[in-house]
Amino acid sequence: MTLFGYLFAFTQRGRYVCRWNGVLGVYDARTGERAYQQRLGDGTTAFTASLVAGDGKVYFTDEDGDVYVLKAGRTFEQLARNSIGEVALATPAISEGVLYFRTAKNIVAVGGR
Repeated sequence: MTLFGYLFAFTQRGRYVCRWNGVLGVYDARTGERAYQQRLGDGTTAFTASLVAGDGKVYFTDEDGDVYVLKAGRTFEQLARNSIGEVALATPAISEGVLYFRTAKNIVAVGGR
C-alpha cells in the first residue's frame, strides 16, 4: 500500500512505514506503539518502491538501486545493504525464495538455487 510519500509493509511482528526520504517507523502489530524510528541510507536518495517482507526479513529498495535488508522485529537490525547497480523504482517481487528486482534496464534475480 502506498500513500504519496509513504510506503508500507505488514508482518506478524510489526507495521513498517517508510517515508520517501528513508525515515522508517516500526510499530507494534497489536498495540500500534512505535517500536523504533531509524533512517535508512544517508538521505540523499528517495525510496519509491514499496517494501516487501518474507522469511523474517523486510526489504527496502532506494532509487539508486541499494537494497536494505532488515530483520523483522521490534529492534533495528540491518542485516545487509546490497547494490543492484542500476536505478530501481519498481516494487520487488518474491517467489519461491527468489527476489526479483526490475531496474531501468534489467530484471535481477537474487536467491534460490
